[in-house]
Amino acid sequence: MTALNLSYRQIRHEPFKFTRNTEIAAVAAEVRKQLGAANRLAITLDDLKAIDKLSVNGLSYDLWVDMDRPVHDDDGNEILGVFEFAPLSSTEAVSISVSPANTQVGPQLVLSTAAHELGHAIYDGPGLIAGYRTRSLFDHGDSRPVQAFRLATDAQDHLHRQAGTMPEHILRSERRANEFMGSLLVPRDLLWQVIQEEAPKYALEIRYEDTLFAASPDGNKELVWTEATYDIDTWTFTRALAPHFGVNPAFIEIRMKRYGIMPSDTRPN
Repeated sequence: MTALNLSYRQIRHEPFKFTRNTEIAAVAAEVRKQLGAANRLAITLDDLKAIDKLSVNGLSYDLWVDMDRPVHDDDGNEILGVFEFAPLSSTEAVSISVSPANTQVGPQLVLSTAAHELGHAIYDGPGLIAGYRTRSLFDHGDSRPVQAFRLATDAQDHLHRQAGTMPEHILRSERRANEFMGSLLVPRDLLWQVIQEEAPKYALEIRYEDTLFAASPDGNKELVWTEATYDIDTWTFTRALAPHFGVNPAFIEIRMKRYGIMPSDTRPN
């Protein structure tokens, strides 16, 4: 079993309201390091299943993980996964449950769902547990479970930034869990490493452009796709990269856009 010891900027065990993506990436990198996967391309489901304890900013609690049975929402519909804090079960633990692969959901989606729910456990768990621990003895407050579902969509919308009518604090939590998931499963440096290895196999021309104001953390270099290869090979290339990380091509496409490797308005052919 695996215990993770993590830290990030926080106020009363809540992460900063506007957590930067680079800070989330640093936490994801620390998770990889403590899993012994700092330089390994693919995180596996077994890596995530083995995590049973979390210590975040000095607050320790158990992580209950169930990935063997289908998960349903309150209406009985099967969903991809759920993060839950249930004070009536334990005030010292949070749980993540993920539906196993089936004919509709592949192993890549199961893996990304598990990583997303782990993000909730790391960022949302401490505030929920600390809040319950410190409530007044005379406070008979709400003991109902707090849940965050991850729903299945047929257009991979769960990989994109959440939008719509969600309350701001839930929207922020979902974006944070998504960014953690992406940074954990496909870190920028490892993706860049594989791009450089795979590009020549697909006659994909990559050139570097010096920029005064760099859009990426790599400094003053930016990856530029030529017009010809951009039109022909974008989708083929993301399909070639995806197996290295155990995710699907859409996941790779989004990470390339998030990291500034691919223009944000690019659509796969």
